[in-house]
Amino acid sequence: LPATLLAAQAGERVLDLCAAPGGKTMQLAAAGATVTALDLSGPRLKRVRENLSRTGLSAEIVTGDALTWEPDAPFDAILLDAPCSATGTIRRHPDLPFIRKPADVVALLELQAQLLDRALTLLKPGGRLVYCTCSLLPDEGEAQIASALERTEGLKAMPLPDMPFGRATAEGGWRTLPFDLNGGNDGFYMALLCRD
Repeated sequence: LPATLLAAQAGERVLDLCAAPGGKTMQLAAAGATVTALDLSGPRLKRVRENLSRTGLSAEIVTGDALTWEPDAPFDAILLDAPCSATGTIRRHPDLPFIRKPADVVALLELQAQLLDRALTLLKPGGRLVYCTCSLLPDEGEAQIASALERTEGLKAMPLPDMPFGRATAEGGWRTLPFDLNGGNDGFYMALLCRD
């Protein structure tokens, strides 16, 4: 859904932030976009390379820290699948509440805000950004976007197209829950943003 929401077009420069293992990178490349896949983990990017090779798709692969990496030009569109608590996957990982600690989530909230702010600086004027997390926690979704809209001049949530499941949220995002699709779905959050 996030790659579909970004609606990458042929010839657009698109950045996939926190790209590994590469599912969204492949969707963006299949749309004809010129994709840069950026991730902090070199070993995880190996899997992106393997997936691209297996599918006959291509993307520029960059190992680097999204908070400090400098591209040679801004991007038409950015997909930020931010590191999160992964609470949206609890139906598949019932041990999650015993693994995650409250301090882990606090650190993730700060990182998500930093990544979102940084991603906005890499976007062309009028460009689009999809922010998403596989979290059920509003602090990692709705609250992050509401806060970004308040602190970033010229940033707005874009109208969302019809989605096959889930529901719209007050700040302009989209939320899916594990009981959507008869319990066969992860909890997820995404929002489409545009900056003047």
